[in-house]
Amino acid sequence: MNQVEQAASLPEYICKKITRRIELTGKLDDSAWLEANVIKLVDAVSGNNGRFATEVRALYDDEFLYVGFHCEDSYVWGTVTERDGPIWSEECVEVFVNPANVAHQYYEINVSPKNTIFDSVILNRRTAGKPNESFIGLPEWNPEGLLTATHISGKADQPGQTTGWRAELAIPLTELIGAVNIPPQPGDVWRINFYRIDSPEKGVREHYAWSRTGREAFHLPWKFGYLRFE
Repeated sequence: MNQVEQAASLPEYICKKITRRIELTGKLDDSAWLEANVIKLVDAVSGNNGRFATEVRALYDDEFLYVGFHCEDSYVWGTVTERDGPIWSEECVEVFVNPANVAHQYYEINVSPKNTIFDSVILNRRTAGKPNESFIGLPEWNPEGLLTATHISGKADQPGQTTGWRAELAIPLTELIGAVNIPPQPGDVWRINFYRIDSPEKGVREHYAWSRTGREAFHLPWKFGYLRFE
């Protein structure tokens, strides 16, 4: 597949602008979320529906890019509580955002069901031709003003005792260095991907993505979809 064909096959998300801040409760219950387009994550490798449904929506205003996740799940758990701890080894949702549209530098922001945050600047040597090259994470990047909230429906850490969990992120636009315009202007396009790692039992992980990666790896920036600001 050449570059033109690959670009045509990548998904696009139309991000609508709102005129007020979203009240983050972790429940996706602010009425502003009703304005957002809803997308579903799929198995990152096969592109088929996963064991559990995952919905994502996004909005923006002059200060924040808002992202909301709704994750079905019968066993919601987590043990990592320290900032920038390895929540990807358990359960989390992830936003990989590339406002500069450059191939090798982007931002990663992850949130666990218990609202533990991992955030990092990524410097990535990988290309479509060399997908196994190394990448560097710089977790010292903790964006000032980042807001997150989560809500678990049921009893955490007990198999079969939940129906799912939700997460809301308000990512401060001024911390996303590299964008042509802050705030984004209508018609601006960034690269982005949304992910979820679910662990139906400890030691087992399932990978979900919006723009499927074709393998159990998320740091493939040429696979990121397009975020178009309305």
